[in-house]
Amino acid sequence: MMTRRWYLPHDRTAKAALASGAVLMLIAALVVVLGPLESSYPAMEMDCDREELFVAGGTDVSLRNQRRALIRQWNEGRFPDGRPHPHATPVEVAESTDQQHSQIKAVQESGSCAYDVLIMDNTWTAQFAEAGYLVALEDVAGLDDFFPAALRTGEWEGEQYAIPFNVDVGLLYNREGVAPPTAWPGLLGSGVAMQLSGYEGLTVNALEAVWNGGGRGLLTGDGRPSEEELRDSVYPALVEMAPYARGALAASRLYGERESIEAFASGTGLMRNWPYVFSALASEPRMRDGDRLRFGVRALPGRTVLGGQNLAVSTHSPNPGLAQELVEFLSGTRSQRLLFSCGGFAPGRYSALGLAPDRRSPAEVEARTCSSLTGEPLGPGEADAPGPVQLAELGRAVVTALARADPRPVTPHYSTFSSTFRDCVQKIFDRAGLDVREFAEAVSASLDGRAASC
Repeated sequence: MMTRRWYLPHDRTAKAALASGAVLMLIAALVVVLGPLESSYPAMEMDCDREELFVAGGTDVSLRNQRRALIRQWNEGRFPDGRPHPHATPVEVAESTDQQHSQIKAVQESGSCAYDVLIMDNTWTAQFAEAGYLVALEDVAGLDDFFPAALRTGEWEGEQYAIPFNVDVGLLYNREGVAPPTAWPGLLGSGVAMQLSGYEGLTVNALEAVWNGGGRGLLTGDGRPSEEELRDSVYPALVEMAPYARGALAASRLYGERESIEAFASGTGLMRNWPYVFSALASEPRMRDGDRLRFGVRALPGRTVLGGQNLAVSTHSPNPGLAQELVEFLSGTRSQRLLFSCGGFAPGRYSALGLAPDRRSPAEVEARTCSSLTGEPLGPGEADAPGPVQLAELGRAVVTALARADPRPVTPHYSTFSSTFRDCVQKIFDRAGLDVREFAEAVSASLDGRAASC
């Protein structure tokens, strides 16, 4: 039986065929960088007297460009009274989270009406809401259907400024024949492919090491650890990880998400990564044996970072009401099901996985295939990849991990914290003589937005 593989259109993947395998095409070929934000940037020059909506976010790494497909569905749809939806256009500003943040923030800071809907990393809410970049969302239907922890990442000072588009939790991928560790120390010593290069991935992986190494409950949410707690619990956990970073995890010091996927597809037995990777791997011929996958997935053995992306409405949108309508469409149950089954992204709603707020056991996860949702006929001998059993496996892993997931620090100064924290982590890994008091003072200052370094 042939497998229906959700590759990108030929013109997007042909260039990436020079990379090492089809799964790598799916990740390496997805970048659409629109260039630096200069006065000539088209979106900055637009007329604010318009009904067209512009949706700003990062590069669409969903399979089949499912995020864009959802916006096309919006464009083809109508309101209940028969009026056509206003046309919406996706604007992919950058590949990396750090670049997305800086570019979207620059536009919002300028007061430009360039963007109506923002697809934001869930750590941006506090900063963007406090700065006045976001409209508080009101009368959003079905809020109780969202995973509560994910919904809270869109709150700031009692107001709901954003709602989940997709959630991210750390998952453990294992090649067949490789037993996944059941405890955190075993994972660190296993040679697992992590994301330890100098970007947001290092912050995420280091926080997971802290929470699983004696610092649980610290550097998460809106609580502020004392300098004593940073010295006595956070710093020792990172020091404990350092020998692994110089040994079994040394290769991961060069890895972002794409490089760790490359390593796993090329033979590394274990990988820590996000849910979207599952469907990319399931469509990779080297990772399949007919209908059977040559890898498995489960929740990490311990605490994980609650990542993900939220949808928000820009304060500078000429049409905030219509923009909220689009936000509710993109976050609705049908859109979330399509994003999961066709796009590979973990949904933010219980109902997208066949669950409900009062029925949320991982064992009860149900998932439909992409073709069954879209009605797109399969060709002779073709089958969906991933199939319903495989999607359910992924859904169970996500729901299990959500119960162990913690948010990153909630602060308007998150970007300052993250850059400071990972700089300190790198120095600990490199045995650069970082003093524990210097570490505690720098991290504490960064949470309040004060310039600091290790």
